[in-house]
Order: sequence, then structure tokens, then C-alpha cells
Amino acid sequence: MTYRIFRIIIAIVLLTPAFSGCIVLRQSSKYSFNDGIYQTKRFSNDKVYVLKVEEDTIAVFPVMKFKDSVAILTKQRVNYTSMQKKLKDNKATHTFYRPSFDLDIMTIPMKYRPAIDGFPNQLTTNFNGAFYGGYRIDAYRLQYTRTPLNVYKQSVKHIGYSTGIYAGIGNTLIDGSTLATPAFPIQYEGVLLLTGIAANIALGNLTFGVSLGADHLLDKYHKQWLYEGMACFGFTLGLNID
Repeated sequence: MTYRIFRIIIAIVLLTPAFSGCIVLRQSSKYSFNDGIYQTKRFSNDKVYVLKVEEDTIAVFPVMKFKDSVAILTKQRVNYTSMQKKLKDNKATHTFYRPSFDLDIMTIPMKYRPAIDGFPNQLTTNFNGAFYGGYRIDAYRLQYTRTPLNVYKQSVKHIGYSTGIYAGIGNTLIDGSTLATPAFPIQYEGVLLLTGIAANIALGNLTFGVSLGADHLLDKYHKQWLYEGMACFGFTLGLNID
């Protein structure tokens, strides 16, 4: 089995779920601020347990990790509520972070290809679809705003960040202008294997961002295709499925 055939098989395996029925999207805990363990900084081992007591009240407990267990320090509990007269730590904003694995269905609606061999640079909008997997951090920003009644109004804003890799399929026009053989007699839509890396921002279950990848033509003319394996840049749109 050649390496090229192996790549085609991998692409088919990755994309089969997307075309073999519906994918059930479940409400992920990433989208809302729920009870659980969070980090107090993006890249830190300092963790707290957050308990939602009521709609506008949370309790925060420090977490201490041991080699074989995790302890929640209940005696160091701090409450935040809209009815308090003064914030105990004098901070009007608190941000909690939760890392996780990110799995998305993704498309690249616009792709930029640099100029090559006298062929000008171009912005393409061909069909493509891919699966994306990466490392994600969700940030939940709690803002306390003092009202004229001298109490605090609580609001929560959520945003997610992720970086990872993707693989999928797409199409591109193949003719004499895109091959190293100008006298190529036919014109057709070639199938591409898409691979690369992406950085995304998540709002709810929707993601958008940028990508850097390379496309590979999946037929016998791949060695003549001008853009075979060359870097291209894109804008991504995705839907989180896990």
C-alpha cells in the first residue's frame, strides 16, 4: 500500500461520520457557567470549586490537589451575590477558566493561495469540510456592577479559545491553467485532501478563526497540480460537537 493510498483511506475514515447520517449535537457544559472546578488563570494550577447557590449567587472554594486526591477547602468559602453591599475582595470582575478537548465540524469558506509560477494570487470559495480537534480554554467573566440601590448586578460573559489540527476534503478546478501541463485537454473538479492547523474563537457552539494548511489532489494528476502541498491561508467557521 503506497503512502498516497493510505492518506486517502485516512481521509475517508475521518469524513464518513459527516456523510452517514445526522450528528446529534448535545448541549455542552462549555457554553454555560455551571458548578465545577475552574482555574483562576489561563495557564495555572491554581484551582477553585464554584457552586451556583442561586441564579445570582455563587460560592467559591479553594481546591488543593494531592498526589492521589483533591480536597475542597469548605472553610475558606467566599460568596458572591447581587444582594451584597460590598465585595469581600474588592474585585468587581472575576474570571474563571476551564480547559478541555475541542472537537468541531469545520469549513473554510475563504482560502488565500499565494502567487506561483506566474499564476496570480487568488481567494477561493470552493466547497470544503473537515473535522477539527484541539486544545480549548473557556473563559467565564463575572462582572459585578453597583446599582443605584447600592447592591450589585451580576452578569456572565463567555468566550472560548482553541488551537488544533484539522483534516477533511474539498474540491478545486483542474484544467490547463492549474496544471504544469498547459495543453491539458479536459476540465474537471478535483477532490482535495485538506490538512493543517487552525486557531479559533468560540461563541456558544459556533467557532470562527484562521487556518494554515496544505491541500493534496487525490488523483493521478497530483504531481502536476501547481498548488500540491503548498501552504494556504483561510478563514474558518465551525460547529462544536464535543
